[in-house]
Amino acid sequence: MTNAITRRLNAIGGSLMVRSGRVGILGTTGAKTGLARRAPIGFVTRPDGSILIGSGSRVNRGWTVNLKANPRATFAIKGIERGYRARLVGDGERTAALAELKASMGSVAERADWGDLFVLEPADPAAEPGVPAEPAA
Repeated sequence: MTNAITRRLNAIGGSLMVRSGRVGILGTTGAKTGLARRAPIGFVTRPDGSILIGSGSRVNRGWTVNLKANPRATFAIKGIERGYRARLVGDGERTAALAELKASMGSVAERADWGDLFVLEPADPAAEPGVPAEPAA
């Protein structure tokens, strides 16, 4: 992880996530500008290949607005970037998703219940032109 990203995370209180290694880089398209945007985000990987992320803020962060406007996204973990389609976690699954975040990330995830939660589901490259496919194994 670059020093600039680490400094940014430390400045916003993410130093515990950085040290835990549970930070990925979310790529979105700006809702207003249409420009590519990137943000460091704590995450939980799920057995089905999806990724659970949360904003931890009562106010909408830029990346949450971007995902609501355009759910196509990328997420990089340890330098490997893949394409995803974001889905806002609904009321019916929110309690379970929060418990999953807190069980995996501990006290780092305590603020997750303040903001939006998203599931990043692996994109089907055939159905999503322009979304990077998962690298061949």
